[in-house]
Amino acid sequence: MRKENDDIIRLIVKSLRGELTPEEEILFLSWKSRSKANEEMYECLEREYKEHTEYSLFQQFDARREWSTVAKGIRGRRSTRRFYRVAVAASLLILGVASYLLVPSGQKVPQRLATVTPAEYSFSRKASLILPDGDTLQITPVTMDTIMKQLPFVSNNGEALVYHDIPTTDTLVYNTLEIPRGGAYSLQLADGTKVMLNSESRLRFPQAFTGDTREVFLDGEGYFQVAKNVAKPFIVHCSDYKVRVLGTTFNISAYPGDDVSMTTLVEGRVNVERGDTRVLLTPGVMASVTRSGISTREVEVDSYISWTKDQFSFSEERLVDLLKKISRWYDVDFVFDDPGIEEYKFSGFIPRYENITAVLQIMEQAANVTFKTGDNKKIKVYDSHERAH
Repeated sequence: MRKENDDIIRLIVKSLRGELTPEEEILFLSWKSRSKANEEMYECLEREYKEHTEYSLFQQFDARREWSTVAKGIRGRRSTRRFYRVAVAASLLILGVASYLLVPSGQKVPQRLATVTPAEYSFSRKASLILPDGDTLQITPVTMDTIMKQLPFVSNNGEALVYHDIPTTDTLVYNTLEIPRGGAYSLQLADGTKVMLNSESRLRFPQAFTGDTREVFLDGEGYFQVAKNVAKPFIVHCSDYKVRVLGTTFNISAYPGDDVSMTTLVEGRVNVERGDTRVLLTPGVMASVTRSGISTREVEVDSYISWTKDQFSFSEERLVDLLKKISRWYDVDFVFDDPGIEEYKFSGFIPRYENITAVLQIMEQAANVTFKTGDNKKIKVYDSHERAH
């Protein structure tokens, strides 16, 4: 297994550098087409490599070189209260390959952290469905019979609740799908619209749409693929603004505790509306909503929807913001030993493992931070260099 993994890493490296022989290219393409995960992982590595090839640090990327040698070069480029973007991107490139290829399926990653209990810091498909009378149904991939007894027009395919057509009435009957920390689930509404909800999110929606609009209410993060209906606009209500569409694909991150809410358009057209202000978005543009108003900018869309593919993707992101996302996925809280650590910047991607241990180990090896587990689902964050002293 280790020999096979080393061969694959060597092929990936040579492909990134454009050095594959015809025979090697056949082997590489065979591996890449073996699964969607392989294809997406290579695309992420390729983007990072192209962005940073002008830095000599990437020339150290060699499948035969020990990780400790490369890590030493990365850590030597550390600046006060900040890690160079290229250093972390390079390290995550190397670790991205390692995390996908060097850990055999089912085998735990060696831990540099304090012992972590998988049941305590893990991710799974789960949700709660709140009915109009207040009853709550616990949703998991195997809860089929319970739902059918109370909601015969709803099915559960293991990853999403699917609402089927039911006779409409003049009165809207609302359900709420609530995703806890450490969970995720999807939903298909009665009109065919698909919604993927991230951890610590909730969506209030009618069992069937009536009237001239289709309106839902979001707290948290959701990825929407709206079924087109020109006669009935689809409206997502957030805390103090709304997003109006006819049929399109977009992502909204509107957590109540965040200072900024973001709507990122993947395809189609959407209007972001707040009071008398209306902003039209085109694909690849993100609207940021703050207390002061709405601003827009072009973004790399994949970074904002990577969570839908079970990945963390980030670019020049503050450690405090990155760990906020991780805390939602694994139901933990991070405590910083020094407030200055919060401002460390990270770029790269990490796959979402079932257990948090592998994620934190990658981050520990990519930069000078150390994580130590404590009581009450709290993980303390240290500067490794200062802690060593």
